[in-house]
Amino acid sequence: MHEFSVQAGQQTAQFRRYLSPENMRLLEETARSPEGAWLRDALMDDKMLFALRDDVIDVYYFGRALYRIGFANGKVVPKTHVKYLIVNADYIKLREGSFQYNKTHLQADYTKQASLRDMKSAAQAHIGDEGRGVYNAIYGDPWVIDVEVAFHTLASDVPEHAEMQIGSKKQDRIDVVRLLPREDGFALEFWEAKHFSNSDLFSANMVSQLKGYRRQLQARENSLIEPYRNVCQFNSRLLRLKSDLGAQNVSAEVEEAFRSLGVGKTALSVLTDPALFVFGFDDDQKEGRWKKRREDIIAELGTLNLRDIGDSSTGFLRGFKKPRNR
Repeated sequence: MHEFSVQAGQQTAQFRRYLSPENMRLLEETARSPEGAWLRDALMDDKMLFALRDDVIDVYYFGRALYRIGFANGKVVPKTHVKYLIVNADYIKLREGSFQYNKTHLQADYTKQASLRDMKSAAQAHIGDEGRGVYNAIYGDPWVIDVEVAFHTLASDVPEHAEMQIGSKKQDRIDVVRLLPREDGFALEFWEAKHFSNSDLFSANMVSQLKGYRRQLQARENSLIEPYRNVCQFNSRLLRLKSDLGAQNVSAEVEEAFRSLGVGKTALSVLTDPALFVFGFDDDQKEGRWKKRREDIIAELGTLNLRDIGDSSTGFLRGFKKPRNR
């Protein structure tokens, strides 16, 4: 598998997208096993997004990583944050210096469907307008293949969605990676998403951030292809697994496109100009504050690298509503 390295302070970081054949087999076996109800539920839920990392899989629900799936000693090892296990979240009494928790305040045994439903409910408290809007754009789009992409991953046990510092700077993450269909195959396009209420949208730092992404993409253009072919191969296997488990909305055409990309039969290129997705404004805001800012952004990035739309659910595809069915 091809990898690339970059210098991050005193540490060397590798960007990897890979799942070993053995661990893919373990994932498939677990999904079909009696103890794999948690995985089947996640796979059959079309609002859950599986993002491949370095022999690890992050499973997102509206921007919140409900699971980090790892592998150890021949087994699939899922983890979740305790905040997603909270149920009956009333006030807890403090008596004689001790908080009066009991087992009803946290999930314990996994119950088919009900546990994932409660985890999603707990996650709602942590989903902001921006995260909700981004995932409304992603939902149902078969060509979104990655989210929360950090080029600088400093340790194998640190998730990409974790807040990290690299030197004196906060780690930047590209929000969405999407396959753009083209006549000769597909291109990888990288999207930064901003809700209209995000003050960064009106800051010079935002354009600087996108220009920084552009430099990174230009420097890594050739080295991104193989990791994302691995992602396509992973998605092909995932779609076949979902179909085997009884999912009704799996597109054979999309699965074949992923398979062909994964084995290198279909051309894959990189758009090194990142695009900006702006959403969440009304008509008054569109003709008011946003009008001048839009002109400034287009002058810096170009018309083709901006998609601004009030309703994010129309998706990332410039000028069109997103395709559905995956």
